[in-house]
Amino acid sequence: MNLHQATLSNGIRVVAEAMPTVQSLTVSIWIRVGSRDELPHQHGIAHFLEHMLFKGTHTRTAAQIAQAIEGRGGVLNASTGKELTCYYARVLAEHMPIAVEVLSDLLLNARLAPEDIEVEKGVILEEMRMIEDTPDEVLHDRIAEVHWGDHPLARRIIGTPDTVGQFTREMMLEFIQTHYRPERMVVAAAGNLKPDALFATVDRWLGGWKPAPVPANAVPNAPAPARNADTPARYLEPRDVEQVHFGIAVDGVSFHDERRYAQAVLNTLLGGSMFSRLWLEVREKRGLAYDIGSYALPMSDGGLFVVYSGVAPSAFEQAVEVIETELNKLLDTPPDEEEVVNARNMLKGNRILALESTQARAELIGSETLMRGYVVPMEEIITQIDAVSPAHIHALAQQLLLPEKRTLVALVPHGV
Repeated sequence: MNLHQATLSNGIRVVAEAMPTVQSLTVSIWIRVGSRDELPHQHGIAHFLEHMLFKGTHTRTAAQIAQAIEGRGGVLNASTGKELTCYYARVLAEHMPIAVEVLSDLLLNARLAPEDIEVEKGVILEEMRMIEDTPDEVLHDRIAEVHWGDHPLARRIIGTPDTVGQFTREMMLEFIQTHYRPERMVVAAAGNLKPDALFATVDRWLGGWKPAPVPANAVPNAPAPARNADTPARYLEPRDVEQVHFGIAVDGVSFHDERRYAQAVLNTLLGGSMFSRLWLEVREKRGLAYDIGSYALPMSDGGLFVVYSGVAPSAFEQAVEVIETELNKLLDTPPDEEEVVNARNMLKGNRILALESTQARAELIGSETLMRGYVVPMEEIITQIDAVSPAHIHALAQQLLLPEKRTLVALVPHGV
């Protein structure tokens, strides 16, 4: 990676990667705030605020915001996670200045009009209903809620009807004052750009920003998330579904943990590919499921590792038994070298192919700079992946996958 970095006088870090072979670029603004940082009565406000910034500023209406980027053939969007919020614009290279200006306008000049807030509450409630009609989305929210209990990371990002219904303009302004601050921000861009021109443009629109002091009731840091003794081994929730949608969760490793590379290879080998053990055993050999997989969800100080599937009610217990057997095999015996090599190769290929996108590269350099303080070079990532051995996989499995550390969460049809 050919990265160029600068820090504005107010503390905002700007990171740029020039990709002269493309004709576009992505500009993104990352804020270190997510649902984890909310007080209980604020549950869902990080996501709600992300919506509200597009509802208009003191200089542009919502339509003018969209037109400024989409009217030039670009894409303007945002996302809220458990620990990060991101606003980004993907545009032709010549439109870099307007992309930076619009994103800065959203951050500094949002109207947050009370009437817009009331309208957006209806939008968010419809989004909640849409999620409730999508069992796999409900499942993954429920897995975190059940496995991590009362920890802030267990809460779903969107909030609840009760909390969202209570949001006010004053609450939004307090949340911005607490969390939308230069020292918690990174501007990341990748594509056909001149780094010095980008730095000057960002400095023009954001360099003079001096936020107010942090309010006294800022959110205290929560301890690292972990399964506790009160977490049930099995949680079955009746719902109006045809299949049983279920997941088996254990605590994973954080993205600061050197074992994250072994976890990524383990995930690919177990359920992250069409040659994975679970895909071959559950789908190809037994025909129990259409979809079967696994994923790792690293956080700053912990994480989740999840195996998930959807099966007919009559196949539920058999599918769980097959998955448990595959997990136990990893506890008992290291995988063979060829299996690990195949998983490493797929993981490396996926990482490299993903970074052919300017948006993916901006996401990587923005999130890594904000959360880690630096960007791990792809060459180092490849070296670390290649260093993962069968013994590393076996050791990690014995640390993460023990039966007493597993939580089974299932959405089941009524009467099952």
